[in-house]
Amino acid sequence: MLNEERKRKILEITNERKSVSLIELAKLLDASESTIRRDLNELHKNKLLKKVHGGAISLNDILTQDEPVLQRQDLNTGSKRLIARYGASLVKDNDVVYIDAGTTTGEMLPYLRNTHAVYITNCASHAHILANYGHEVHLACGILKAKTDALVGSDTYRYIEQLNFTIGFFGSNGISMEEGFTTPDPQEGEIKRIAYDHCRERYVLADPSKFDAISTYSFAAIDKGFIITDSAAPKKYKDLHNTIIADLVDIV
Repeated sequence: MLNEERKRKILEITNERKSVSLIELAKLLDASESTIRRDLNELHKNKLLKKVHGGAISLNDILTQDEPVLQRQDLNTGSKRLIARYGASLVKDNDVVYIDAGTTTGEMLPYLRNTHAVYITNCASHAHILANYGHEVHLACGILKAKTDALVGSDTYRYIEQLNFTIGFFGSNGISMEEGFTTPDPQEGEIKRIAYDHCRERYVLADPSKFDAISTYSFAAIDKGFIITDSAAPKKYKDLHNTIIADLVDIV
């Protein structure tokens, strides 16, 4: 099979199946794994598919843009509140808490009763609500991203880079075994990544719709930190050692 024909077949198979392994492609196309790997690298470079560990996924299955926060805040609210309530219960006296922008992290705010903790966020509306509840809250500086109400950019990055958090709570647009925790916007992803790296304890709050979804930017591997979800999540994620099922855990 000619080189261009093989790459065309790889794209057809990947788009049809949404994801495919390198071994499967080698068998289907009667080619060596090294040849398929080289083709995948080239197709990935040309932004025709996304190469992942052990194979490839279709770009048609990758979220490349954020939905406006006003469109997302009424989705899966029951699940989000359950997850957020458990997350809020983990905050202790004297914690330095990072709260990421997002609708699920926003659901935490009414449940945060500990006024002996300090709260830092990159979300303007989160900061306002926390301050109204009487908490000590610090808002990162930067450029306000209207769609997600998040502050992003180099000023935000430098501000967060100087801090160390005892605990952090994060939203994620997608969670997959291969790509970990993902978000569509690289600028916002960089803020998530640096804040995540500076947290001693890390929790990603995820309703079941986030699993097996992939966005363009990975900010952390799936085994770094804990996932808080509910019992409607897919079994393979519930079985992970770092997954907490909020509706099966007693909240103190």
